[in-house]
Amino acid sequence: MKKIYLVTGASGHLGTVLCKQLLNEGRTVRALALPGEENHVPSGVRIITGDVTDPASLAAFFHHDEEKEIVVLHCAGIVTIASKTNPLVHKVNVEGTRNILKLAQEYGASKVVYICSVHGLVEAKEGDTKEASSYHPEQIDDQYGKSKAEAANIALDFYKQGLNVNIILPSGIFGPGDVRRNNHMIRAIDAMAKGYIPVSLQGGFDFVDVRDVAAGIVACAEKGKAGESYILSGHYLTVKEILNEVNVVCNRRSSGIEIPYVLVKPFGTLAESIGNRLGKGKPLVTPYSLAILNTNGHFSHDKATKDLGYQTRPVRESIKDMIDELQ
Repeated sequence: MKKIYLVTGASGHLGTVLCKQLLNEGRTVRALALPGEENHVPSGVRIITGDVTDPASLAAFFHHDEEKEIVVLHCAGIVTIASKTNPLVHKVNVEGTRNILKLAQEYGASKVVYICSVHGLVEAKEGDTKEASSYHPEQIDDQYGKSKAEAANIALDFYKQGLNVNIILPSGIFGPGDVRRNNHMIRAIDAMAKGYIPVSLQGGFDFVDVRDVAAGIVACAEKGKAGESYILSGHYLTVKEILNEVNVVCNRRSSGIEIPYVLVKPFGTLAESIGNRLGKGKPLVTPYSLAILNTNGHFSHDKATKDLGYQTRPVRESIKDMIDELQ
């Protein structure tokens, strides 16, 4: 039976790279994009316009002939590091996910892979954070992580009802292919490459190449065990290490200066306010983004490596490819 891969959020960074991954493997791809965002979807994909928050707009996306099989890869979501609560985050990330899962069930999808985030996990106090069998949004403070944890629990509820669901938990995604320049980390690396950020901040996080995540999602669609969650992490990097790698790629010396978190923390709110007023894209620095850099930030992808054959590429390759694309 021929498979059709239905990709939501196809105009986003991960969605576009995932569509390219599927096309490169000779798969048939149908992409969901919001009206007006069709130009961001790779060519070779059948584009359906619709909104995950509006179930009535999704019928054409899910409709298929009986002799064909649909695999749903749900990437659509709002990523935010903003302090102000945005009701749209819950509407898209939680209710939108519920809509997609319900329609996948109604249309008889053979597999659904929900793209969650490590921010939906309660981090381990020490050592690597690993996959959870359930999610606890009440233990998560930020709106983004809370919404992803709520949606993950909804996905598990549908699994208990018989839907073949997997949950993918990427760490901080970076890498080439962000045609809309919405990714906060890529914008930060662009600023580093241009010399606008000559010093580093204390802290770090796990970052993963978007191409490795896309390959992991496709592998999960084929090999993922029903009801299981898989962390797709990459490499833990301090901000200082990232800046050093950028400077190596740019053939430039690093200053070696690292500003302690205790000195930067009080300015998070001010930096966010200034960024909002300048109106040149979303602020790179907020109290939440600074706090994230000083959490545990270590995530194990051992389970994905064992079950899915998941692998990651060297950090320098990711950073070089990003900078080459940005120039």
